[in-house]
Amino acid sequence: MAVVINTRGNFAEIYHCNKMIWALVVISQTNGQDHPSHSVHVFHVGKMRMKLCKGWITKARESYTASMQLCGVRGGGNAAAKALFWQARKGHSFVLAFESERDRNAAIMLARRYALDCNVNFF
Repeated sequence: MAVVINTRGNFAEIYHCNKMIWALVVISQTNGQDHPSHSVHVFHVGKMRMKLCKGWITKARESYTASMQLCGVRGGGNAAAKALFWQARKGHSFVLAFESERDRNAAIMLARRYALDCNVNFF
């Protein structure tokens, strides 16, 4: 699949040809509880699954399913627009803080596009 960058400079289109993109994130919450560690993790968005890992340790890896939830998080403070809520499966959720709004939005758009390719709709 060829990469097409439209005149508006759609950031997500740059990554669409890759099989997987990744972004550096910090976990803010795990299963609704504040996460005290501020260590950097890697959030992978692939054509078949999403994965959250730190080094060689995988915290979560799930294929796209109808029960998965993925959306941006709004709240107080300046960092609210950089956060993402990901519920991999029931009882297993994360709030991830990205480096920029642009990275977060690209991850959401590509995850939705890849999920549609797997015949899964996020609501």
